[in-house]
Amino acid sequence: MWVAEREGLIVGTVSAVPRPGELYVRSMAVRPEAQGLGAGAELLHTVERFGRDAGEHRLSLTTTPFLAAAIRLYQRHGFVAIGEADLFGTPLLVMAKEIAGPPASGR
Repeated sequence: MWVAEREGLIVGTVSAVPRPGELYVRSMAVRPEAQGLGAGAELLHTVERFGRDAGEHRLSLTTTPFLAAAIRLYQRHGFVAIGEADLFGTPLLVMAKEIAGPPASGR
């Protein structure tokens, strides 16, 4: 789990868990007043860096189709829709992003 801070206040969080063959972004949230200020991008970069350093080759997540701004954020960061799911009657969009292995030294 990671947090994004602005002026000493936590404005967002993200958590991820390993699954076979991927790192699953389990939850992500940014306070409404901080949305659009880069906290979401910062959190996604952090998770991707962690996944790459851990040797993962893919990130995945689910979101609800009505969270259009979140979907646009994920798409801007390379996630693509790969399917749909259902969580106790709530429709979910399944998204994934392929990531490279560990970065070359000196980067």
